[in-house]
Amino acid sequence: MIFFQPEFRNEQGEIINVVDTKGKAIGYIAYLYKDDKDLYIMGQLDNPGEKQNFIDITAKYIDGLKKSILGEGEKEPNMFIHFGGELIDIDKDTQEQSE
Repeated sequence: MIFFQPEFRNEQGEIINVVDTKGKAIGYIAYLYKDDKDLYIMGQLDNPGEKQNFIDITAKYIDGLKKSILGEGEKEPNMFIHFGGELIDIDKDTQEQSE
């Protein structure tokens, strides 16, 4: 089980640590935005045993960010989510899981 733990926040974005049940940081997710036009989401996970949990909570979090920052339009954020150097496609992984 993993949790989000806020680390830093300002008007343009936030850095959130991903921690395990012992409070050890095993990754992060961060976002930056400019007005309601550009949203950048970056993340990294270091614990292979938590990959699916990371994808699950990150996908829900990103959906909320898109709605709150970009609105309901067609605009998509620029996402760079990695696991051990491998790019994770959050949208693809959540679609495969729901099928």
